[in-house]
Amino acid sequence: MKKTLFFTVFLIVLSMEATLKAQNSGEEIFKSVCSACHTINKGRLVGPDLSRIYQIRNNEWLIKFIRSSQQFIKSGDTAAVAIYEEYNKIPMPDNRLTDEQIIGVINYIKVTDQNAPVTAVKSKVPTDSLSATAMKSTVPNDSIAIKYTSEKVPEGRALFNGYARFANGASPCVACHNINDQSIMGGGKLALDLTGAYIKLGPAGIKAILTNPPFPAMKTAMLNHTLKEDEIGAVISLLKSVAERNKTYKIPQSGGMFFFTLGFVCALFLLVHIYIFYDNRNIP
Repeated sequence: MKKTLFFTVFLIVLSMEATLKAQNSGEEIFKSVCSACHTINKGRLVGPDLSRIYQIRNNEWLIKFIRSSQQFIKSGDTAAVAIYEEYNKIPMPDNRLTDEQIIGVINYIKVTDQNAPVTAVKSKVPTDSLSATAMKSTVPNDSIAIKYTSEKVPEGRALFNGYARFANGASPCVACHNINDQSIMGGGKLALDLTGAYIKLGPAGIKAILTNPPFPAMKTAMLNHTLKEDEIGAVISLLKSVAERNKTYKIPQSGGMFFFTLGFVCALFLLVHIYIFYDNRNIP
């Protein structure tokens, strides 16, 4: 009898320890991977507030979406497609997380919800809902302390274009991104055009991405190059100014025509140069 009791208690302790580890792991993963785009009971950022997401989707669905949202979207899942459309078609990066790690994140969200103040918004949605709007928080995202004003735009433009250096040595934004800011040559084509970023993401979303980049290439580029608060404020001020000036601006799909024209002009110049100077050269 004593042996049976001891064995039962031992199993319970092991179970509690495993649960605690999963929750701790879930918290670490959420803060390092998810928090750049998502909150729990604090409103939407780049993606939806994840409070009570476990009541809207089952674990199997969540595992598929978290691991590879784009693959899941391409499979034709109605809910996945709806969420992608709702959140401005901004792709969520794939994550090489195990089922256990993803379950740990879900458990962390549950624990956070349980510990949330009673004043927090707690929307109850049917578990079979396929509406992307069901995942949108009703908490207004207006708690940003920084004021994004026109006075900071010149500083933001200098940092964005590399005229001024970021304090921690981060590369200028123009290396990968473009904005419709009356520049002749434009910016980089390696990543998204940021002309409408302020309208799409809002200041909280932009700040979250700059603070904790969720995209692999950006995360690598900004490794050990954390931006300072005032630098983030200046860049957001620039993006706000650009967005307000280009409300009807459509993000270009490709810079192919520009480079084709530039290449054609350079080739023509080279041919003229050869025709004038090469044919008239003195041959001994």
